[in-house]
Amino acid sequence: MEGVEDGGELEGGSCWAELTQACLVNILSRLTMEDRWRCAMMVCKPWLNACKDSSLNSVFDLETRFGRAAELPRFWTPEFERRVDSMLRSVVLWSDGSLTEIRARHCSDRSLSLVAGRCANKMLTFPIHYDSVDWIE
Repeated sequence: MEGVEDGGELEGGSCWAELTQACLVNILSRLTMEDRWRCAMMVCKPWLNACKDSSLNSVFDLETRFGRAAELPRFWTPEFERRVDSMLRSVVLWSDGSLTEIRARHCSDRSLSLVAGRCANKMLTFPIHYDSVDWIE
């Protein structure tokens, strides 16, 4: 990018890491959850802290990461469950009680218990996907 030196500084001396918290949250609110987790959190500590703002963590949506039902078996592993649980725990803590929607096809009872404890007075939405439910006859 023209005019940008190493370290994220512009020729005028401004540094991207020195944006105010409110400005960073405004910018980061325009990114997807995935972009915040994969990119923005890795930029610098102020950006990581801004990504933890409760206003950015009211919805936990992993549905966009799930493909067709035929691909689901690769997601049902203990490692995958640990990763989803870790992300959900972080969002629950960062949301500071403002979590209102969880859209994920797989998380453990431990995580749901944490959600229930931290968001006790909230009405949470848990979409059910019948194509991924094992029916017992």
